[in-house]
Amino acid sequence: MVTRAVIAAFISCAAFGQSPEFEVASVRPSRPDAGIINNQLPSLNVEPGRSLNFTNITLRDLIMVAYRVGAPQVFGPDWITNRFDVVAKVPADGRKEQIPQMLQGLLADRFKLMFHRDQKVIRIFALEAANGGPKLKESPDGDASNEAGAPGCNRSFAERPGATLAAVCNRMTSGDMAQQIQALAPGYFRDGPVIDMTGLKGVYDFKLEWITRAEANQGSDGPTIFDAVQQQLGLKLQSRKQSLEILGIDHVEKVPTEN
Repeated sequence: MVTRAVIAAFISCAAFGQSPEFEVASVRPSRPDAGIINNQLPSLNVEPGRSLNFTNITLRDLIMVAYRVGAPQVFGPDWITNRFDVVAKVPADGRKEQIPQMLQGLLADRFKLMFHRDQKVIRIFALEAANGGPKLKESPDGDASNEAGAPGCNRSFAERPGATLAAVCNRMTSGDMAQQIQALAPGYFRDGPVIDMTGLKGVYDFKLEWITRAEANQGSDGPTIFDAVQQQLGLKLQSRKQSLEILGIDHVEKVPTEN
């Protein structure tokens, strides 16, 4: 059944009990000269007591990360592609599963985000295990504050023959992985989001190397993102249609309130 109730996340907490919040948060417009290549791709896989650090991230991507949806599931004004730098500290006594709700509260508080939910049949790309099984390395336990162990993805130089783009990803759940694949290669997923259907329960490190959609269309011999996911991760992306929840933005402020 279609849901049309308007969501207003900044309704008084007193009515529903106190919602989890970041200990402190800073939201600032990104510098105009900040290149996309310099941004750190978003992940909510952060330990309590540490900070989320989103650099040069679009408002659309913040909404996508907070509500675990893909770009085709978010309907709003064109300017939600404006970019911001966000630093938000998770309370030491918080829980990782509360972080999406904390980010939702931040969007409601700073951007006054309001939206309604609906259902729509759209194309998706299902992330599944390929024949032969996953080729993934489980992340080592340890201090997530060190650079190698910090959750998230960072762009790097491609070393694989024919590849032009690369990313090194650490401490990724399968849900994070689906989200990161979409964020890393958005040109391949204009028609629908990447949805995790792997059933994997671990946390993983991996490197992915591929070519852009434009290079693939021009006949480059390098690995497409579909080739890379299958050959390098032991997973596959299957196109199909499925009814998914969509978010229709009813109100959002172009400039966030002050920190």
